[in-house]
Amino acid sequence: MKLLIISVLLTAASAQIFNSTNYLNYNSSSENNCENVLTVLKNRGLTTLLGLLAKTELDSVLGGLDGFTIFAPTNEAFEAIDSKVFQMILGSPDLLNQIILYHVVPPKMSPTWISALLFEYYLPTLQGEIPLRLNVYRKKGSSIVSGEIVTVNGALIFDSLQVCNNGYVYFIEKVLNPRDLAPDNTQIEVLKNNGFTTLLKFYEILGLTPEVNIFFRYETLFAPTDEAFAALPPGTLESLFANPRALLRNHFISGTFYKYGLVSGPVPTYSGLNVEVEVIPGGAIFGNANVVLPDLTTVEGVIHGIDAVILG
Repeated sequence: MKLLIISVLLTAASAQIFNSTNYLNYNSSSENNCENVLTVLKNRGLTTLLGLLAKTELDSVLGGLDGFTIFAPTNEAFEAIDSKVFQMILGSPDLLNQIILYHVVPPKMSPTWISALLFEYYLPTLQGEIPLRLNVYRKKGSSIVSGEIVTVNGALIFDSLQVCNNGYVYFIEKVLNPRDLAPDNTQIEVLKNNGFTTLLKFYEILGLTPEVNIFFRYETLFAPTDEAFAALPPGTLESLFANPRALLRNHFISGTFYKYGLVSGPVPTYSGLNVEVEVIPGGAIFGNANVVLPDLTTVEGVIHGIDAVILG
């Protein structure tokens, strides 16, 4: 239950503006002047993370490890969490340990290794049960950004990479939550937790259940809000309920495209309809709909809440 509550509130705290001009900047100059990971964090001013490592006594563990990667949230990332939620995390040693350990990956991951990834990769963590999702977005078609952007669970890896004598540090813009990729964090569960009640009726008509199909493909859902359906002309919603599969297929695209993976241009949906995506300062537009709730991570991919229905 605690992880569920934290998931909802950390998701709200992580809402950031769209910015497809931020790229991972590898600071290779530090390779020949390596420092301990704790020294790197101190030099970069990540005092909150350092304090939490000390509180959980994980600082000594990390300081002694040889061969690991840490995704390090900034102080601002921690400040974005609701203060009451943050205090609840601090008051639960087990939960705090899970969250901190979820940011640490056992193998060293160099920039070269990351750049060689095709698109999506899953990494084991010291948390032990739930992986991290690494996405590399590069020029590969109209729906993928030009250049290279790397995200972990949708969080931008930004600024620079520090190479240490016992691992790598990647700086990220938000705190990662193990709940995001828990096996039961399905599309349907995330839609329920975020109030998409009308859209869920289409799933119910089709008899879809929260259980994850092991043969699912990773996908992005642009999910109309209840207000979007309420704004339809009289009688339209009833007609859509008569063919629920067609309506849903208009809102799915193949692959996991967090907000940093979206670029302007047409993108094919499952229905075959090409929908125009436009990335604008502070947001994105999908067809005639604004993205109003981006980056809701699911085990199947990601959901973006939108304020209009795509009718085709």
